[in-house]
Amino acid sequence: MSKRVLSSVLVASLVLAPTLARAECYTEQEWQAAHVRILQTELNVAQLTCSNVPEHSYDAQYGTFVARFGDRLKAAGTALRAHFKRVYGGASEAQLDSFVTRVANEASDRSMSSTTPCADAAPLFQEVLAADSAGFSKLALDHVIDKNEIGGELCVAKAPAGKAKTKTKAKAKKTVAAK
Repeated sequence: MSKRVLSSVLVASLVLAPTLARAECYTEQEWQAAHVRILQTELNVAQLTCSNVPEHSYDAQYGTFVARFGDRLKAAGTALRAHFKRVYGGASEAQLDSFVTRVANEASDRSMSSTTPCADAAPLFQEVLAADSAGFSKLALDHVIDKNEIGGELCVAKAPAGKAKTKTKAKAKKTVAAK
């Protein structure tokens, strides 16, 4: 019976291996969306943690952040949802929920490991609220130091070899015709 269980586990791991490999592969838009989500979560954890701390309540700053970057946050949410749908299909909502929960727990753990979490959050709020739209994107990408938190990597799709040759031939024909 233990051989049967072991065989089932082995078969399941072989069947799931392609799915797990794809889960680690984010498009550029999805990669940026994951970074935005982590930054948003970090700011939200600071806002919730410090809401009753004199001189370090970030309720107003978080509200300003959401109002200013709401469209970007919504687009990031849509891109993340698409990533998880592409990778996990019917299990996408559960996997997305798991990702969001893990990101929140990690942000909370970082906050709790600091002796001054509310004071520590002030520079991040200042930096985010001083950013314009392009600066916000860069800030989100630069903010996440531990890329393992995202649970994958940025993968750039390569163009098929046949298309590259076709473009080269077409370009050569134009060059000859121009002469």
